[in-house]
Amino acid sequence: MKKISHYYSKMQIRYKIIVSIYAILLPVIIASSIFLYVNESRQIKAETIQLYKRFSQTIRDDISYMQRDVLDIEDFYAVNSEIHKVLISDKKNYEDDDLFWYNNTPISFQQDMLAIKSHIKTLILYPENGLDPYYQSRDASVHNTSLEEVRELSIYKKALQAKGDVIWEKINSGKPGIYLKNRKDKVVACRMLFDLSKKDKIGFLVLGVDALNYNEICNKMLQSNNEGIAVITSDGEVFSSVGQVDEAFLTRIIEKKYMDSSCVDEPKFFTEYKNYIFISKCKDSDVGVCYILPVENVKSKMREGLVLPGVLIVILLIGSGPFSLLISKALSRPTQQLCDSMEQFRSGDFDTYITVENEDEIGRLAVSFNRMVEDIKELINTNYVMEIKEKESELDALQSQINPHFLYNVLDSLYWQAEEEGNEKIAGNILALSTLFRLVLSHGNKEIPVKKEVELIGCYLQIQEMRFSKRLTYVIQVDESIGDYRIGKLTLQPFIENAVVHGLEAKDRGGCVYITGVEEDNYLVFNICDNGIGMEQEEADKILYGKTDNAKLNERVGGYAIRNVRERLELRYGTDFEIKIISRPQQGTLVSIRIPAVKE
Repeated sequence: MKKISHYYSKMQIRYKIIVSIYAILLPVIIASSIFLYVNESRQIKAETIQLYKRFSQTIRDDISYMQRDVLDIEDFYAVNSEIHKVLISDKKNYEDDDLFWYNNTPISFQQDMLAIKSHIKTLILYPENGLDPYYQSRDASVHNTSLEEVRELSIYKKALQAKGDVIWEKINSGKPGIYLKNRKDKVVACRMLFDLSKKDKIGFLVLGVDALNYNEICNKMLQSNNEGIAVITSDGEVFSSVGQVDEAFLTRIIEKKYMDSSCVDEPKFFTEYKNYIFISKCKDSDVGVCYILPVENVKSKMREGLVLPGVLIVILLIGSGPFSLLISKALSRPTQQLCDSMEQFRSGDFDTYITVENEDEIGRLAVSFNRMVEDIKELINTNYVMEIKEKESELDALQSQINPHFLYNVLDSLYWQAEEEGNEKIAGNILALSTLFRLVLSHGNKEIPVKKEVELIGCYLQIQEMRFSKRLTYVIQVDESIGDYRIGKLTLQPFIENAVVHGLEAKDRGGCVYITGVEEDNYLVFNICDNGIGMEQEEADKILYGKTDNAKLNERVGGYAIRNVRERLELRYGTDFEIKIISRPQQGTLVSIRIPAVKE
């Protein structure tokens, strides 16, 4: 957020206006687009669900229509009195007639009916009185003629338990049972026929439908390759499946018994493991349709709904560009004129004026600027020139009174006088003071090489060593490789002075000051360590940041100087520097200074 604010503050006003316009428009556009997308997505989802409900209904209705033909034929056999008469008669009555089915029942008429119903492939009628079963096949399948074997089949037992209701079951090709030779997979409808009293069974009727008819009905409605359709019973038997139908997934659906009477009139819809499931049950049989639609298909359609909001955003953003430029240019032109005039005034053109065209805030600002120019011109002409001349006179007088050459000459004379008298220690101290004075002045330079600063603090410590006699020792270890880097004059000296005067002066036995300087990652790192009396860390922080009253600050030698060093570093490097003071009472103080390594 700070970076954005920083960049925004540096922009020209015309660009700020453009950014502001877009900042207002963009949330409105995005919110409108989100609303359109959400509304469109809901509508797409609702329409898709309704569409696939109709698909499942259509499949169910087609299957019901096909099965209705089968049920009509079975109903015909169940109620036809002539067929009943044969089924309840004594076997001996028809032993001499090989065509008794054709001679005594309307089988020939029923054959014509089956010829029309191409999806019905076989019809088998097993009499319970021992007569030969009637069989009709359209796909060369061979039926089992042994009623005793058929009675052992589970489908026969289910039909017997159903008490005249139709039982649907799938028989795969090659599977023995009702058929000895089954050419194709079939879905068979089995029904036990009873006499008029509904007590005694008189026959077992089996009609076989080609299972491919179920596949054809489902394939006509399959919308995508990753979708799936299954025709199942409530017991979990799968008559047909097309598309992507995972058996384990289908098993979970069957186990949860989603197919019940509630999905006869209206398909049932629910979500199961990233899929939308539509189940619709046939009214006249225990057969239902399960349509599996991946949720991702619906989401894909929803993503297509992003096109309209996306196009809307692009059109509005592009269309807002010229409009924003026009407004920003009209609003920023007076401000730009004001900035240009201020730059001319800054460069020394005191005759610049702004033509006031508007009476708004910018116009009033221009009027104020024109007045300011007039006032400054008058101030310069009346006061500033005279004041400069007075200051120059004062400086000349001060320089004539305090002449560095005079001090150098005096200290030089004292140095040679001490040398002639053989007092080398005094001579060395005088030389150190002279050097210190020369380095402090440095011809008025604010920045000096590191080696000059090291020389300065060496001279200072030499003079302090004279004061403390043998109570003060010091070590200076600054890498020669950083000697040519530039550093602010008197950056290190105030901290060394603080260490000597405050840290060591109060100690009876004196102490040591240890100074180091190295380069680390393009930074100069200086450490000043003493084993003096130290202080509380809170007090050290107050000295560094100046968070204390002046009276207490004056008690600490160098308090103002240390704060001055920090302020000078802030002016020079901004925030790209670091000063730390770590101190413990009766243990000493460590000062660490880290500044950028600069040679120019």
